[in-house]
Amino acid sequence: MNQAYLKNILSAKFDFNVWQDLLEKIFPKVEIFTSVAKITDSHVKDGGHVGNIRLDDGRSLAIFHFEVADNVQISRNRKSLRDIAAKYVDQGLIHGALVFYYSQNQDDYRLTFIAKQTYFNESGELVKKETTPKRYTFLLGMNEPCTTAASRLMELVNKKTYGSIYLADVTDAFSVERLNKEFFAGYKAQYKKFADTLSDTKQHRDYVKKLLGRLVFLQFLQKKGWMGVPVSNSKCEGGDKKFLSNLVERHINNERLLSDVFEPLFFGILNTKLEDRKLLFLNNKWDIQLIEELSGIPYLNGGLFEPDSIDNQAIDFPYSYFKELMEFFSQYNFTIDENDPDDSEVGIDPEMLGHIFENLLEDNKDKGAFYTPKEIVQYMCRQSIIQYLKTHESSEQYAEAIEQLINDGIVNPILQSKSVATRFIQLLKEVKVCDPAIGSGAFPMGILYVLYYAIHHLHSHAEPHGNFDSTQTKRDIIQDNIFGVDIEQGAVDIARLRFWLALVVDADEPQPLPNLDYKITCGNSLLSRYSIDSPIENVFVEYNKGKKENDKMTLAKYKELVSEYTNTSNHQTKVLFRKTIEDIKNAFKTELSNQFKERLTKLRGKVIMLESPTLFGERIKAEKAELKKLKEKLNILEKEQEDIQTNKLYANAFEWRFEFPQLLDENGIFTGFDIVIGNPPYNELRDLDLSMQTVLKSSRYYDYAKGGRLNMFQFFYPLAINIAIDNGIVSMITQNSILAEDSALGNRKLFFTQTDILSIDSFPERDNKNLRVFESAKMSVCICTLRRNNQPDTCNFFPINVWHSRLMQDKHELNITVEEIMEIYPEDFIIPISSNEKFAVLKDMKKKGQYHIRASAGEIDMTKYKSKFNNIGVGTRVITGAQIQRYHITDCPSQGEVIYIANQDKPVLSTKRESEVSCPRIVLQRITGVDSKVRIIATLIDKYVYCANSTNYISLDDTINIKYLLGLLNSTLVNFFIKQTSTNTNITAKVLNSIPIIVSSSEEQILISNLVEYISILKKNKQLTAIVSNETIASFFDKILDGCVYELYFEEHMKKQEINIIDSALKLIKPITHLSSNNEKADVIINVFMNIKKTDNSIRNRLDLFTLRSPEILKLIIEE
Repeated sequence: MNQAYLKNILSAKFDFNVWQDLLEKIFPKVEIFTSVAKITDSHVKDGGHVGNIRLDDGRSLAIFHFEVADNVQISRNRKSLRDIAAKYVDQGLIHGALVFYYSQNQDDYRLTFIAKQTYFNESGELVKKETTPKRYTFLLGMNEPCTTAASRLMELVNKKTYGSIYLADVTDAFSVERLNKEFFAGYKAQYKKFADTLSDTKQHRDYVKKLLGRLVFLQFLQKKGWMGVPVSNSKCEGGDKKFLSNLVERHINNERLLSDVFEPLFFGILNTKLEDRKLLFLNNKWDIQLIEELSGIPYLNGGLFEPDSIDNQAIDFPYSYFKELMEFFSQYNFTIDENDPDDSEVGIDPEMLGHIFENLLEDNKDKGAFYTPKEIVQYMCRQSIIQYLKTHESSEQYAEAIEQLINDGIVNPILQSKSVATRFIQLLKEVKVCDPAIGSGAFPMGILYVLYYAIHHLHSHAEPHGNFDSTQTKRDIIQDNIFGVDIEQGAVDIARLRFWLALVVDADEPQPLPNLDYKITCGNSLLSRYSIDSPIENVFVEYNKGKKENDKMTLAKYKELVSEYTNTSNHQTKVLFRKTIEDIKNAFKTELSNQFKERLTKLRGKVIMLESPTLFGERIKAEKAELKKLKEKLNILEKEQEDIQTNKLYANAFEWRFEFPQLLDENGIFTGFDIVIGNPPYNELRDLDLSMQTVLKSSRYYDYAKGGRLNMFQFFYPLAINIAIDNGIVSMITQNSILAEDSALGNRKLFFTQTDILSIDSFPERDNKNLRVFESAKMSVCICTLRRNNQPDTCNFFPINVWHSRLMQDKHELNITVEEIMEIYPEDFIIPISSNEKFAVLKDMKKKGQYHIRASAGEIDMTKYKSKFNNIGVGTRVITGAQIQRYHITDCPSQGEVIYIANQDKPVLSTKRESEVSCPRIVLQRITGVDSKVRIIATLIDKYVYCANSTNYISLDDTINIKYLLGLLNSTLVNFFIKQTSTNTNITAKVLNSIPIIVSSSEEQILISNLVEYISILKKNKQLTAIVSNETIASFFDKILDGCVYELYFEEHMKKQEINIIDSALKLIKPITHLSSNNEKADVIINVFMNIKKTDNSIRNRLDLFTLRSPEILKLIIEE
């Protein structure tokens, strides 16, 4: 059996007798029952459990087949079929199922694979979890390409022939993610071929993106059956599902295919009403016969096929390019219904448009843009709507019912009365949601479906006898509930396109698509010329000057105009509406500019008054000081005015007041959004154009964002809180550094003082691409869900969920209050990624802190002095982060090499720095992985050695033994402390300064110092004995040192549990600093080791009891 043979079978009508033979060729052990175990369901005529498959890993798959009811359209009703067999999948007995859905009256059928969620751990083992069953579906039959299905099933055939088939192999065969990657790789090659034909300019690249985007959209449209509809059909159905391929074939070898065929199709057919097409074709001198050839295609409106400036280029591509593009598309099943994390069709869905945009975005990573996984999007959208509903229906009796409705689609009895269901539907219809960095529309699309399904579920209770209109419901949500902004026009185009496809899914007949120009808008959401709360009373006075009474505009009429524009399909009316809307927007700008000028005039008047001579001679000192301040303020305002009027960076500034008039009340006051959600860019401010940096630094959000290496996402939290309504919900996914890093302190202060923190979801994993959130970026991230509140309740508990993977299956949780955080971090506002039990340990440690570390970054700037370094040992050694190991310096670093700086090139340091260099210092790695087992890596260095800025250092202090401090820093306890609070790879000096260092007795400090000396010698020297390795001995003394440190902080607890060891260690750990030879030191170390390793030694025995007798403290620390 080969792939072509298999594809022929899959492309035929469903026949279970054929499939029975096929299943036996694919899988190792197939059992078909002699009688069917019937299952009844309203969507099913006949069918049930017909057999089982036994895989080579011992797992079982059930086989079901169902003939669906006559009212079920197989190609469209995936979700109505989803639960029929899923309840029979049980991880204990049945690990998955293969389900066939067919109809005698339909050409297509579905093959669905159902399994409980699985994933692979770091060892490659399959991990099973008790979750909602996931469904993955191939659409097969006479109308489908079946290429992917044939290829994937052929892989299973080959695995059976040459090896074994496991459940993981079946899961992989139905993988949608894998298909998306395959499709994008092919699509990118097609894009490159077209783009390489033109000059390498952004305008040409944008042109190719838009051209291919239009052609991809039409793949979905023809799948709907709306292209090439026969003239004899009274309804728009039965179209050619291979229309574009056939169109290209009919115009074979036409090297002007774009100009002669596709442009007339785009602009003359899809963008033009039927009655206006002939005139447009004549005016553009297009082939009039094309109108008949393209007659079975609807008018779409919306703007996707409206020509713009980018289309005014004389461009054509070789015929072969379009031929090959259609052949590429023909290999894939295009499904117009967007997949969700629990139910996916193995095909190209509209979300792929989002992947395409994000991956082809100019300088994608430079812009800090990363595509958010579907699971994360769904979670954030659901949580935002849940919190919105809970805020408006605060009675505790509704809390669980709200979560059931949004998360599970279950209408709890408490919501089933007509009045309550109606009230909740009204709340859902009133919510205003904005994504201020919309990208390709993932979050607004997620919100669309959360609202749609919630309204759908409640509808039958609110209107028991009313029909539910799917298309109109989605249209209303898009028109009334969703808003978005992005700086990239390409992102805006794709987001609009996805909304249009969402409307096409459920429509029986084509309707003109809504205009989304004033819903999904291009602009820089961080930049505004004018404040969001500037008064606008005189805006319409300005606009109405010289106009007749009937032509005069009010705010109410303006809002109505924008609303009407959304559903206008007449081209001339659209042009007139746009002109009027733009004129009114300009009136907004004029009025706000006038207010600015008025401020300037008043300020200039004050300056002139104070500069003019007085009757009583020279002005007093206070007046002079006031004059100086006023002049400084005047200079700033005049510079602002100049920037506003002339700076090109303000060309795409976004004025929230008049871009979204739906958010203005009757007095013109901006009310704000109920939900602000998104995944803002993560690039650093310093990477932007210098002029853009200057403008953003003058932004009203800068004071909340600034600090350290300012990341762009730090602007978006203050923006989101500012544009949210009072009690509005803010949900953003950003870098984990927001939780603890000093650079994000301004954001956290805003959280603590102007919001209620509702929940934090942290994803610290960054190295394993199968577990981290963004597969393409090594990055730890978190979701912060907040509620705007100028007087937050600091005593309210909120959860901090620390997830082990993006699948959000395993987590640990900390329930905490702002008040508790402020007790431990009164200045830093650190949000710990800990658990309830671990946070109790942190609080206890914080109370014990007596010594304040004063750490600093290394004095040698690696970039500045790069050209001065040598590797031949000339001058003074420079210690880099990679050279630092626990208790020693390596001469073979994992990165870079050992470097020196010649005496004549040495830096000029401050007196304080010179003093520090002239003494021994503790030096620490500055960069370690957030999820690394060990975060603090430290050792001692000699005097007159330099530290690179990839290190931190701590200078000698007479108040504490430096080796004692080194031992504490390298201990498991301090490592535990850092792992609970540091969310960045960068261990800053401030992070080190926050460590609570206990000052113990001098003899205890000497004990720790002696252990440090032992470990250091073991790390630096060759084998001390042939019996046991240095590594084993050092590890043992490390455990003793850890035990002593535990006891310093938890003395009472350890004595109570009879696991204290310091008293015994003081007797057995001998000093060696007074010994002159290494051999003498080695003898002492070996003797101490052998004594403590004796079976009756209390230290040895108590080390083994730490986790057993102290599960609530030591076990948590040791197993971190």
